[in-house]
Formats: sequence, structure tokens, C-alpha cells
Amino acid sequence: MSKVNNTKAIIFTVTLLSVMVMLIAGTIFYVYKDPVISETAASEQTVETTAETKAVREKRISVYGTSDIQGKLIDSSSGDKMTYQYRLAYMAKAFSDARTSGDYDDVLLVDAGDIYKGDPISNLSEGAALRAAFDKMGYDAVTLGTGDFEWDATRFATDGSATIPSYELGEFTGNPTIPVIASNLYNTSNKSRSLFTKDYVIVEKAGARIALIGYISDVSSQVVSNNMDQFEIHEDLAEFAKRVKEIKAAENPLITVVVAHCAADTVAAAMDPADVDLVVGGLTNSGVYGNTENGVAYMQAESDAKGYAHATFVLKSDGTVKIEYMTYVSIMDSAEALYDTSANSGNFDPDVLAISRTAVDSTSDAMNEALGYIDANVERSAIISGRTTTAGNFLTGLILESMKGQGVVAAFHNCGGMNKDLITPDGGLYQVSAGDIYAVASQDYALLVYELTGEELAKQIANGFANGDYGDQMSGLTFEYKNNGTEEEPVIEVVSITLSDGTKVDVKDQKTKYKVCITNYCAKVPGSVFEGKKPLKDEKDAPIDNQAIIKVLRSRKSGGDVHIPTDNKPRGTVAAETTGN
Repeated sequence: MSKVNNTKAIIFTVTLLSVMVMLIAGTIFYVYKDPVISETAASEQTVETTAETKAVREKRISVYGTSDIQGKLIDSSSGDKMTYQYRLAYMAKAFSDARTSGDYDDVLLVDAGDIYKGDPISNLSEGAALRAAFDKMGYDAVTLGTGDFEWDATRFATDGSATIPSYELGEFTGNPTIPVIASNLYNTSNKSRSLFTKDYVIVEKAGARIALIGYISDVSSQVVSNNMDQFEIHEDLAEFAKRVKEIKAAENPLITVVVAHCAADTVAAAMDPADVDLVVGGLTNSGVYGNTENGVAYMQAESDAKGYAHATFVLKSDGTVKIEYMTYVSIMDSAEALYDTSANSGNFDPDVLAISRTAVDSTSDAMNEALGYIDANVERSAIISGRTTTAGNFLTGLILESMKGQGVVAAFHNCGGMNKDLITPDGGLYQVSAGDIYAVASQDYALLVYELTGEELAKQIANGFANGDYGDQMSGLTFEYKNNGTEEEPVIEVVSITLSDGTKVDVKDQKTKYKVCITNYCAKVPGSVFEGKKPLKDEKDAPIDNQAIIKVLRSRKSGGDVHIPTDNKPRGTVAAETTGN
């Protein structure tokens, strides 16, 4: 190439490079100097990807509801520590996992009442084990149920600050700040709102203000102790709906949740959907969820800590709230997964598991005390005749023995109030422990003594056929009856009664009195023959059924009698002249 041509090439190259630099510089200058265009581009990008970015800007709150746990921190009904079911520790793991999963911005946890009374481990710790567990689990609010009042709610379920009371359980001590809410609980004396519960609380979750409002169905007729006397419950749902509306107007929460010791769907149907987003219910012991016709969502857990209700609040970018994935989750698919074994260590929340183990250890001496043995099954469903069962005979026979010093001739209990069968191995013996007795008679019923005439005694027996809660299980007497109705709709007439000592009772006699023993639960069922009667000893001084039975068995054992007899004899037989069947 010639020198001239080489020079031309260099000039061309330099010129080309200069143009390219100017173009690049111009472009940079253009973008930098035109912020309007930049903002427009950014705006267009947001519009184009709204569907993708929407989920990022939404917030999700996982909502969990439990109800009617009835002391089942652990289900100890098997009587064998190896097969105790650590139910609450299992559920606590699910709640804890939700908090740390990253799937939710926050977690809301509430309970709809009846927390403490039921399982003997909870009973023997006077509910401290449940209070400790609830504290560790981080409940946002609870309400009260039947069993909570039964135990004296002001001692075991709520305190003067309307929060769960303090607890001491081994190394675990604390004073929870968990609110107890029930806007319709009033003082009997002055008809003012009880200071032992709050109407509602406001909690903040994922930046949203949530109102939790408490409601209780009127359970006063089901509370068999006198601990309900200071309270009255205004259960009118229309009145409660007005109170909800007032709270909503005053607090302006983004979300409103009713926590109710009442059937969830019943409460939801009475609420204004403009005021209530979700009802978490209880009382009926069923795991359910859905939406009422008026559009209010509801959910409810099964009783005895067999599972939990769950839903997700989705806080949308436009300020509205949607409920998704509402369901009930049972934990009972595999009982073995609830056993405290090394293989199951990952199934449980470690804090609640530690509390549960402490509760077991602190009550083990009382639970494991051997009282004697039986050589035949004691079963609630083993009907001998009529309504007589082997479990009923066993329980009422021991109660009668415990009360004979008071001149009692007959004892009554209800089969529905017995909560465990005692099953002997094939051809073997079953060693009965104190824990077994606490499990069979787990409700801590008081044993009341009344005087009945022959006519009233006959009516008491007949009532048991119509409704087992009147006291369909009995010892100390036998009777004959006839059915004046049909098999489907029986009308029972007791025609004769014979006491165990052979005394014949005139079923028409309205003067002669007989001392009988019955649980406070049975005596207080509406329509009972005991209605309006005063027991011979005040209820607060009356013995408790399980404790009375254990005392009898200890006395037998100390005397060298460790065989506990079972009784398969019928109490009632059909009179020969009966043709109704």
C-alpha cells in the first residue's frame, strides 16, 4: 500500500471512531438529560410486570385456631408412658415452623376455650402445664369454656389483669401476658362487665391492626360446680353483633376476628360481613370450616388437641383482605408419630416437649401408684342389660363403698362421664393405677348426697333411660321395669326396686326417705328429680369421685386386698307382665 493510501485509511478510521464516540456520548447524554423519559420507562415496566410484582407486595398472615383442648397437653389415657401422645408439642411444631418458614409475614394463634381440665396430668398440675405450654407457644388471645369455669376461672384460667395466670411447673415459671377475651361475661352482683376478661384486644401482624373479640355461649347450665355463681353470660348474638360493630367503628382495624366458645358457623351466621372477617369457634368438639350464606368465614378445631384449624389472611396491595386455604388439620392419622421417642424427636417443638416431659415427671408418682388388679374387662360399651355396663357397675360400686359411712344406699353416675376402658390381656390380669382411675373419672365430679322418696327414686331410674346424663349407671339396688311405649320411643315405668340389703322400696311411697349419692353433673341436668333439692353436705365440702375411689382402693390395698372385683350383674330387668317390647 502507498503512503498516500495509508494516510487516507488512517484519516477514515479516525473519522469513523470519532463519529461512533459522538453517537455513544450523545446517547448517554440523552438518557441522562431526559429524566421524564426515564420515569416513563420505569412506569411502563411496573405496568407490564404488575402480575409478577403483586405477590411480592402482598402480605400473608397464617392463622391458627385451637379449641376444647381439655387438658390434653398429653393424652395419657393409655396408662403406659411409652404410648402417651404428646399432642400439643406436635401442634406447637407446626405453629413454630410457620413462623420461621419464610412463607408468611406473621402468625396469629388463638384458642376458643375449655383449655385446662380433662387429662389427669393437667388436672394434677392444676392446669399449670397448659399455662406454661400456651405461654411458650405464643398465643395471641384465648377465651373461656365450660371446664375453665368449672375449676374456678379466676384462679386457673384468668387473673385480675384479664390474662392467663402465672404458673410454676418444675423449672418452668412465668406470668403470661396472653389476653383472656369475652365481651359478654358479666358480674352477677351488679350486672357490669366482668374485669376478669377483656372485650377485645388489638394485635399487630405484618403491619396490620387486627381486632380479636371474645364471645362465650351460655355454658352456665353445664358448669356443675358453684364457681359460675359470680358470673352470668349474655349470649344474645344480636346484642354481640352490635358490640362488634361498636368495636370496629372505634378501632378501625384492617381485620376483625371473633374468638368464640360457641359453634363457629352459628356465630358467623349472626355477624355482619362488613364487620367480621373470620370466626374461630369451639364448644361442639368438631373440626369444621367454611363460609356462611352471608359470606362470613368460620373455622373450628376438634376437641382434645386432635388437630387445629388453619387459614391464611392475604393482605392485598389495594388494602383489601382475602382468606385463603381455610382448612382443618387432624394430627391423629398416626398415633405412633405422637409418641416421645428418639425417632420422633423432629416431630415436636422442643420447648413444649420439655414442658410436657416435666409435667409427666412431676405427676408420675401420683399417676403410677398401683392400687390393685382386675381380672375382667371394665368397658363403657359392654352393656349387660338395659343401660347397665361393666364400667358403670365398677365405678358406681366403688363410689357407693366410699359413701357408705354416710348411710348412702345407692350411687348414680352417667356413662358419658367415664372416659376410659380397662382391658385385661387375654387370660391375664390388669394392674389398676391411680392414673387409670383419674382417666376413667376425669371430670372431677363432686359426690352429693340427697334424700329421695321411693317415688322419686323410681323416677330417677326411669329418667336414666330417657337421658343418660341423669345418671344411667348405678349400684346399691336392682329394679324391674316395663316399657309403655315402643322400642324406638320407650316410655319406662319402674314397677319395683330392691336395695342390696333386700329392702323392698315402694315405688309409690312419698314419705319414706332413702339417702342416695349422685354426681353434681347429673343432679344439675334440667328436669332432674334433684332439681330444687339441697344436698345434705354443701358441694364445696363434697368428695370428688376419682379421689374417693382411690381412697377406697388404697384402704383395701393396705388391708392386703389387692383384687378389685368387677361386677357384671344387671341392675334392671324387664317385668314379666311387660308387653311393650
